[in-house]
Amino acid sequence: MTTSTPALWSAPLLRFNLLPSHSLHATRAALWLPGHDAPALWLQRPAVQRHWHRRWSQLLLARLQQDAEPVRDLAHPATPLALASPALLHGCARHAGLVLLGKHLRQRIARAEVRAAQQAVGRAALDWVSREGAALHPGLNDPLPWVAEGLAEGADRLGAGLLAQAWSDAPAPLRRRADWKLPLDAESPASRDASGMTPVQARQLCLQTLLFLEPEWLSYFPAIH
Repeated sequence: MTTSTPALWSAPLLRFNLLPSHSLHATRAALWLPGHDAPALWLQRPAVQRHWHRRWSQLLLARLQQDAEPVRDLAHPATPLALASPALLHGCARHAGLVLLGKHLRQRIARAEVRAAQQAVGRAALDWVSREGAALHPGLNDPLPWVAEGLAEGADRLGAGLLAQAWSDAPAPLRRRADWKLPLDAESPASRDASGMTPVQARQLCLQTLLFLEPEWLSYFPAIH
């Protein structure tokens, strides 16, 4: 264990190990978990939700087979990313993806283009990329395949692939559970390799993004950052 504040990450670690259905990405849940997206009112009752999440998580852990062993060693530097909440992880993917699109964004000089970008991803995100992005990554030379569907969507896809790359060298019990938090295609070679970064480089970019978004969470892992 690598942190002096275990109570702060013990609950996320428990869910990560034993209740992965709580953070399973919707694209995976739709394929793997029967009734996961059912709108029935009875499914919204807390006791029923707990029952079904236990059942769904059993199904998910069975998919891991020999990799279902719980993660106990938090020494891998991707651990703060892997254990992050789905909302924080999505924010990290969005911002990291925008860094990869930084060259494209810096070329947006028309006022209307800047305004459209701000509406798509928010002024704060763009300001951060403008200040810090170039030092983290020069930006993709060919961003058009990623932004064709929209700036936010392209950033999300690129960032998810970067996260998958960031923990791709982690032990399988951590890596596979973490991948489940991302869209189905995030760990594909096209997504993971888009940045041209090694796992160590991708991880450093993502950790810097996490430090900007939620420094308190990262502080729970003092030996890593």
